[in-house]
Amino acid sequence: MQQSHLIYLLFFASGISGLMYEVVWLRMLTRVTGVTVYATATVVAAFMAGLALGSFLFGRIVDKRQDPLRMYASLEFLIAGAALLVPYALSASIPLFGYVHDLSQGNLTVTIAARAVVCFVLLLVPTTLMGGTLPILTSYLVRKDSRFGRHLSLLYGINTLGAVNGVVWSGFLSIGLVGEMKTMYIGAVINLFVATGAYFLFRREGRQPGVPATAAVSSGRESAISPYPDRVRAAVLLAFAVSGFTALAYEVIWTRQLILFLETSIYAFSGMLALFLTGIALGSVTMNRFLEKLTSPLAVFGILELVVGLLSVVNLYLFVPLDSAWAESVFGWSVPVVASFILVFPLTFAFGLIFPVAGYCYARSAQSAGAATGRLYGFNTVGSILGSLLAGFLFVPVMGSTRAVILMAGMNTLLGIILVAMEPARIRIRAATLVPVCLVFAALTWGAIGNDPFLATVEHRIFRAAQANPAEPPVHPNAEVHFNGETLEGTVTAFATSGRKRLWINGIGMTSLCTETKLMAHLPLLFARDPKELLVVCFGMGTTVRSATLHPGLNVAAVELVKETFDLFKYYHPDADEVLQKNVRLIANDGRNHLLFNPKKYDVITVDPAPPTYSAGTVNLYSREFFQLCRDRLTPDGVMCLWFPGGWGDEDVLAILRTFSEVFPECSVWSGPHRWGFYFIGTLKPVSWQEFRERVNEKFKDPAFVQDLAEYDRSCATPEQLYRLLLWDKAAVDRLRPKGALITDDYPFTEFFLVR
Repeated sequence: MQQSHLIYLLFFASGISGLMYEVVWLRMLTRVTGVTVYATATVVAAFMAGLALGSFLFGRIVDKRQDPLRMYASLEFLIAGAALLVPYALSASIPLFGYVHDLSQGNLTVTIAARAVVCFVLLLVPTTLMGGTLPILTSYLVRKDSRFGRHLSLLYGINTLGAVNGVVWSGFLSIGLVGEMKTMYIGAVINLFVATGAYFLFRREGRQPGVPATAAVSSGRESAISPYPDRVRAAVLLAFAVSGFTALAYEVIWTRQLILFLETSIYAFSGMLALFLTGIALGSVTMNRFLEKLTSPLAVFGILELVVGLLSVVNLYLFVPLDSAWAESVFGWSVPVVASFILVFPLTFAFGLIFPVAGYCYARSAQSAGAATGRLYGFNTVGSILGSLLAGFLFVPVMGSTRAVILMAGMNTLLGIILVAMEPARIRIRAATLVPVCLVFAALTWGAIGNDPFLATVEHRIFRAAQANPAEPPVHPNAEVHFNGETLEGTVTAFATSGRKRLWINGIGMTSLCTETKLMAHLPLLFARDPKELLVVCFGMGTTVRSATLHPGLNVAAVELVKETFDLFKYYHPDADEVLQKNVRLIANDGRNHLLFNPKKYDVITVDPAPPTYSAGTVNLYSREFFQLCRDRLTPDGVMCLWFPGGWGDEDVLAILRTFSEVFPECSVWSGPHRWGFYFIGTLKPVSWQEFRERVNEKFKDPAFVQDLAEYDRSCATPEQLYRLLLWDKAAVDRLRPKGALITDDYPFTEFFLVR
């Protein structure tokens, strides 16, 4: 096997470990920083900032050294050590986060800024080391044969294909099989293997892997690459930054839009990321065959940007057809896969083609290949950081994902026109040739702005569901959409079908007006002795909060990630204004994060995690560590209630049972009033069932209490109906506990259902 092939193999393996680390780090960091858009975006930005810094710094260094392979081996070795230190450094930073929270009196802006700085520092060392690997290997290989375009495209593409494997391995298998930390250990072993292989190659060929750059320059044998003057090369650098800006902005937008097809499982997100990376990798590898034959690479760069712009707008018109009965009849169960491929792959393939072309336009000579690669990759990454931040925080919540796509497509189109126009006279593309492109783009954008295809898809889905599930006669099936809009944390839809109001987040049903959500307040409060403080995690429609206010002398706090649901409270409950005057406090935050940094004690905590059970991040509210956090925030007579809608079978229920009861040994399990879903009730002291019955009987003498429970149906309108909901008392729980798996932050059992 040729040495260059061994280098490609090592860089493929390095790509695997890099994405394994990123997947695990994001999971760990968001448990501390919260799963808000702000937290996730700052983590991603910190990760990418390190890559940009490393690429720039090591790209400048490597061209002055004669031992790039030894440098590369050292980086891979250091990456393994630095990556494994991140979880421990994160744990050590939690007291600092708490101190900043207390010092700022819970100011959200200050705490987010502090966490962003800490995340940046934690990730800076390993990601800077990762960022240096591409320019080092590019410099090493180009010194041998001066084929910059070939090596840049292959290295970038092969490393990205390794990243695809890293996403698939961690996102589909290893975390669910062996947990997060062992997944990181696997990544570290891969890095050590790569470091050992690179050092072995270095030792085998001696201390002169190629003609040193300094020697080549001094002898006048500088190998030119780019056919363009410095003015054009500088423009290429800026253009590639803009291209990176749009690429990551599209990824943020697609993550929002494709939830309509992929829903919210970790497998859906991992699959989408793998598809995104696969397109880029294959595009980069494909361009390797043509790059050095291009006579007008700048024009090709521009044409590819035009293709990206037009494809992005065309894709907007495909949402409704791909989410139709026709698509289901043609593609069946594979509609999500087909839709994701059609909407994502062509665009990412085009972006993959762009990277080596931009490099070929920019790199001056083989002797400065490392520095050129570092600057190019660094500028692109900085653009990517800005694109992801602005798309997530500004473009999508302010103008919506459709208009955000149009804005990005407009940038790609304008960039393409400028690049084509800058191409020297060796080819002649007249300005008139671009007029039809501009006209087509204008017509498509005008149509998309007039009728937002993304929001229209959500509404069409609602009306289809109403027609497919007609109400009992004489009620005619219909749907009425009250609100359908994109917010910072997701797409929120409030609507009614056949008179029954519902709430969707990102096209996924969250809840409806039902007795189950009323009991999330009443049942745990009946276990508590004279409760004064209640915390509701997950506000939803506000039904639980509304029912809780019927208990006199109770202060109610409600935490909700999607704060726009607070504004919809009055739509679901006309008496919302009156309810909010009864010692109710609404808090926009991640529920786990709120508990982590707020030491306030509660008599009752009730939690209603977002369905479905396997949604990405939902397991953060099912783990042992979260239950321990809740226990620490309870008063000595405190009560906790967890609603579990049911998972993929009895093993999910048994896993929750074991995990919850290990933290709350005084545990009982109750069925939902319609025999779906479960209430897990945990107390810090043994339950006196006689006192419990006395409180129940007394409470059912209150007409307002009975009226509230009977508002939607009479499934739990009497004490006897309530008693019959008890499934397992403490003795039964103790018998069943050993049968379940233990859910921890490290081992997220419910989220990874495919590996069972």
